[in-house]
Amino acid sequence: MVEIRFPDKGSVSQLLDLYKEKLEGGILPPDPARLVEALLRAPVGVEHLLPIPPILEKVHSEFTEKLVESLPRLPMTSDYPVTEWKKWVKEEFRL
Repeated sequence: MVEIRFPDKGSVSQLLDLYKEKLEGGILPPDPARLVEALLRAPVGVEHLLPIPPILEKVHSEFTEKLVESLPRLPMTSDYPVTEWKKWVKEEFRL
């Protein structure tokens, strides 16, 4: 059974304290252009898993990523981990 807890009155201040800890720890918010690029990775990741031609993957790796890299970055923003596209790993089943 799932337990649903409603926020306490002090939860807003607790959330702000957690956000403050993140900022003090060096975890910065992402750049808006990189946020959009990360959201566009979802359909590309699904296409990468399916046995279909990598059309979205090609567009994303050759155009979208280069466009985002050419845009100016906002100061004090973080970045997402780099994803390698067009790389498949064949796994073997062994007993």
